[in-house]
Amino acid sequence: MALRFRFRLQTVLRVRELREREAKRKVGAKLAEIAALDHANQQAAAEIARCQRVLLSKQGDQPLNIRDLAASRGWIAHLRRTIVERQIARQALVAELDALRRALAQARTQTRVLEKLRERRLTEWKRAAGVREQNETDEVAQRLLIHQAGGWPASDDEAQA
Repeated sequence: MALRFRFRLQTVLRVRELREREAKRKVGAKLAEIAALDHANQQAAAEIARCQRVLLSKQGDQPLNIRDLAASRGWIAHLRRTIVERQIARQALVAELDALRRALAQARTQTRVLEKLRERRLTEWKRAAGVREQNETDEVAQRLLIHQAGGWPASDDEAQA
Protein backbone atom coordinates (compact mmCIF):
# COMPACT_ATOMS: atom_id res chain seq x y z
CA MET A 1 0.00 0.00 0.00
CA ALA A 2 1.40 3.36 -1.03
CA LEU A 3 2.10 5.88 1.66
CA ARG A 4 0.59 9.34 1.36
CA PHE A 5 2.75 12.44 1.33
CA ARG A 6 2.66 14.24 4.66
CA PHE A 7 4.13 17.71 5.06
CA ARG A 8 4.99 18.18 8.72
CA LEU A 9 4.70 21.97 8.54
CA GLN A 10 1.25 21.94 6.93
CA THR A 11 -0.35 23.56 9.99
CA VAL A 12 2.24 26.34 9.96
CA LEU A 13 1.60 26.81 6.24
CA ARG A 14 -2.15 27.08 6.87
CA VAL A 15 -1.57 29.68 9.59
CA ARG A 16 0.64 31.71 7.28
CA GLU A 17 -1.94 31.49 4.51
CA LEU A 18 -4.57 32.75 6.94
CA ARG A 19 -2.31 35.64 7.95
CA GLU A 20 -1.75 36.49 4.30
CA ARG A 21 -5.49 36.38 3.60
CA GLU A 22 -6.12 38.66 6.60
CA ALA A 23 -3.45 41.08 5.38
CA LYS A 24 -5.10 41.13 1.94
CA ARG A 25 -8.44 41.83 3.58
CA LYS A 26 -6.97 44.74 5.53
CA VAL A 27 -5.38 46.21 2.40
CA GLY A 28 -8.71 45.89 0.59
CA ALA A 29 -10.57 47.58 3.43
CA LYS A 30 -8.08 50.45 3.49
CA LEU A 31 -8.37 50.85 -0.28
CA ALA A 32 -12.15 50.98 0.12
CA GLU A 33 -11.81 53.72 2.76
CA ILE A 34 -9.58 55.74 0.44
CA ALA A 35 -11.99 55.24 -2.44
CA ALA A 36 -14.89 56.39 -0.25
CA LEU A 37 -13.00 59.59 0.65
CA ASP A 38 -12.16 60.20 -3.01
CA HIS A 39 -15.78 59.68 -3.98
CA ALA A 40 -16.96 62.08 -1.26
CA ASN A 41 -14.44 64.68 -2.48
CA GLN A 42 -15.66 64.27 -6.05
CA GLN A 43 -19.24 64.78 -4.91
CA ALA A 44 -18.23 67.86 -2.92
CA ALA A 45 -16.35 69.26 -5.93
CA ALA A 46 -19.41 68.63 -8.10
CA GLU A 47 -21.59 70.39 -5.50
CA ILE A 48 -19.21 73.37 -5.46
CA ALA A 49 -19.34 73.57 -9.25
CA ARG A 50 -23.15 73.37 -9.17
CA CYS A 51 -23.39 76.14 -6.54
CA GLN A 52 -21.04 78.34 -8.53
CA ARG A 53 -23.11 77.81 -11.70
CA VAL A 54 -26.28 78.77 -9.79
CA LEU A 55 -24.61 81.92 -8.44
CA LEU A 56 -23.35 82.83 -11.88
CA SER A 57 -26.77 82.36 -13.45
CA LYS A 58 -28.41 84.48 -10.74
CA GLN A 59 -25.95 87.31 -11.38
CA GLY A 60 -27.10 87.69 -14.96
CA ASP A 61 -30.87 87.42 -14.35
CA GLN A 62 -31.67 89.61 -11.42
CA PRO A 63 -30.14 91.66 -8.63
CA LEU A 64 -28.37 89.49 -6.05
CA ASN A 65 -29.78 88.93 -2.61
CA ILE A 66 -26.89 89.46 -0.21
CA ARG A 67 -28.17 86.83 2.23
CA ASP A 68 -28.41 84.18 -0.52
CA LEU A 69 -24.97 85.13 -1.78
CA ALA A 70 -23.49 84.91 1.74
CA ALA A 71 -25.23 81.57 2.38
CA SER A 72 -23.98 80.14 -0.93
CA ARG A 73 -20.45 81.39 -0.32
CA GLY A 74 -20.54 79.96 3.21
CA TRP A 75 -21.70 76.59 1.87
CA ILE A 76 -18.96 76.57 -0.76
CA ALA A 77 -16.36 77.47 1.89
CA HIS A 78 -17.66 74.62 4.09
CA LEU A 79 -17.42 72.17 1.20
CA ARG A 80 -13.87 73.27 0.46
CA ARG A 81 -12.89 72.82 4.11
CA THR A 82 -14.33 69.31 4.15
CA ILE A 83 -12.40 68.51 0.96
CA VAL A 84 -9.17 69.67 2.62
CA GLU A 85 -9.98 67.66 5.77
CA ARG A 86 -10.65 64.57 3.66
CA GLN A 87 -7.39 65.07 1.79
CA ILE A 88 -5.52 65.17 5.10
CA ALA A 89 -7.38 62.04 6.24
CA ARG A 90 -6.58 60.44 2.89
CA GLN A 91 -2.86 61.09 3.38
CA ALA A 92 -3.02 59.35 6.74
CA LEU A 93 -4.89 56.42 5.17
CA VAL A 94 -2.31 56.18 2.39
CA ALA A 95 0.44 55.98 5.02
CA GLU A 96 -1.48 53.20 6.79
CA LEU A 97 -2.02 51.49 3.43
CA ASP A 98 1.72 51.52 2.77
CA ALA A 99 2.35 49.85 6.13
CA LEU A 100 -0.37 47.27 5.40
CA ARG A 101 1.12 46.57 1.98
CA ARG A 102 4.53 46.00 3.54
CA ALA A 103 2.94 43.60 6.03
CA LEU A 104 1.16 41.83 3.16
CA ALA A 105 4.42 41.49 1.24
CA GLN A 106 6.10 40.03 4.31
CA ALA A 107 3.21 37.61 4.91
CA ARG A 108 3.30 36.58 1.25
CA THR A 109 7.04 35.99 1.46
CA GLN A 110 6.67 33.83 4.56
CA THR A 111 3.92 31.82 2.90
CA ARG A 112 5.91 31.37 -0.32
CA VAL A 113 8.91 30.09 1.66
CA LEU A 114 6.84 27.29 3.13
CA GLU A 115 5.09 26.60 -0.18
CA LYS A 116 8.47 26.21 -1.88
CA LEU A 117 9.66 23.94 0.93
CA ARG A 118 6.51 21.86 0.57
CA GLU A 119 7.01 21.58 -3.19
CA ARG A 120 10.63 20.54 -2.69
CA ARG A 121 9.69 17.93 -0.09
CA LEU A 122 6.89 16.61 -2.32
CA THR A 123 9.33 16.26 -5.22
CA GLU A 124 11.79 14.42 -2.98
CA TRP A 125 9.00 12.18 -1.66
CA LYS A 126 7.84 11.36 -5.20
CA ARG A 127 11.39 10.56 -6.24
CA ALA A 128 11.86 8.30 -3.21
CA ALA A 129 8.49 6.66 -3.84
CA GLY A 130 9.53 6.02 -7.44
CA VAL A 131 12.76 4.43 -6.25
CA ARG A 132 10.85 2.25 -3.76
CA GLU A 133 8.39 1.21 -6.45
CA GLN A 134 11.22 0.42 -8.88
CA ASN A 135 12.97 -1.68 -6.21
CA GLU A 136 9.76 -3.61 -5.54
CA THR A 137 9.22 -4.15 -9.26
CA ASP A 138 12.83 -5.31 -9.68
CA GLU A 139 12.41 -7.72 -6.78
CA VAL A 140 9.22 -9.19 -8.22
CA ALA A 141 10.87 -9.52 -11.63
CA GLN A 142 13.91 -11.18 -10.09
CA ARG A 143 11.74 -13.69 -8.20
CA LEU A 144 9.78 -14.43 -11.35
CA LEU A 145 13.00 -14.98 -13.28
CA ILE A 146 14.37 -17.28 -10.60
CA HIS A 147 11.08 -19.18 -10.52
CA GLN A 148 11.04 -19.60 -14.29
CA ALA A 149 14.64 -20.80 -14.24
CA GLY A 150 13.67 -23.48 -11.74
CA GLY A 151 15.45 -21.97 -8.83
CA TRP A 152 12.72 -22.89 -6.35
CA PRO A 153 9.29 -24.48 -6.53
CA ALA A 154 6.32 -22.26 -7.11
CA SER A 155 4.16 -23.85 -4.43
CA ASP A 156 4.32 -26.32 -1.54
CA ASP A 157 2.69 -29.05 -3.69
CA GLU A 158 5.53 -29.00 -6.20
CA ALA A 159 8.05 -29.11 -3.38
CA GLN A 160 6.60 -32.41 -2.07
CA ALA A 161 6.57 -34.12 -5.46
